[in-house]
Amino acid sequence: MMDIISSNSNKPSILSEGFSFRGEISAKGAIHVEGSLNGQVQVDELTIGSRGQVEGVVTCSSLHIKGKFSGTATCSELIVTSSASVDGHVVYQTLSVQKGASIKGELLLVK
Repeated sequence: MMDIISSNSNKPSILSEGFSFRGEISAKGAIHVEGSLNGQVQVDELTIGSRGQVEGVVTCSSLHIKGKFSGTATCSELIVTSSASVDGHVVYQTLSVQKGASIKGELLLVK
C-alpha cells in the first residue's frame, strides 16, 4: 500500500487522534500525528503530538517528538520534549532534548 500526500507547507496534514494508518507516506510539507502511524514516512517536517504514536522508518528535515516514536529515523533537526518516548535509532544533525524525556536506543550525531 502506498499513499502520496501533497501538503501546503503553511498548513500541516493532520492524522487525528483515534485515526490509525499503516503504509507509506511521502509528502512535501508537514505532517502532524495525534493518532497512530505505522510504516515508512518521508516528509519535510514530522510532528508527533503528545497523544500520537509513530512506528517505522522516518526520513525528514525536522522531527519533533512529543508522543511516542519507535523505529529508525534520519533527520536534520531532532526535538524531543519532556513528554516524549523514543525507542530506536535516530540519526540527526541538531538536537534538543527536554528534561523528563524517555530515550531508549541510540541517538547518533552526523555532521
